[in-house]
Amino acid sequence: MDDKNTIHIKPWHFLLAIIIFTISTGIVTKKKVNSIPLSEQINSKLTDVDEIDLDKDGLTFLFFYRDSSELCQKMRYNIENMNVENIHNIHLYAMNIEEHDEYYYKYNISGIPNLLIFSGDTEMKRIMGIVSTGNLEKIVKRIKPY
Repeated sequence: MDDKNTIHIKPWHFLLAIIIFTISTGIVTKKKVNSIPLSEQINSKLTDVDEIDLDKDGLTFLFFYRDSSELCQKMRYNIENMNVENIHNIHLYAMNIEEHDEYYYKYNISGIPNLLIFSGDTEMKRIMGIVSTGNLEKIVKRIKPY
């Protein structure tokens, strides 16, 4: 093989690629998060609760949030905008983690926003951070086929 046509990849090429990937991912993510409006808790589909009752039929969404967190308000907006009219037997609850720190430890919440999805009293899925409405609907369809 001719040495003139051989491409030599050096370690700094990998470092440069990682840096470019990280920066571009951060820019795209920030644009997507900034495009999500903040939730208005006045007409929320999520019911704020002080205690959790997991003895219900169907799925229970339990959203842990902090009032002062903009990311929590954006995730709440995504949960509220799921197409719940086509999803039956789903109970949507929210709990302010600052007011109910006992549940923080009970459910081992490592960060907020955090969404726990239960079927009865069994935890089916744990979602931390912001997830789009479409992806939330896909998760529900995987857990609960219609």
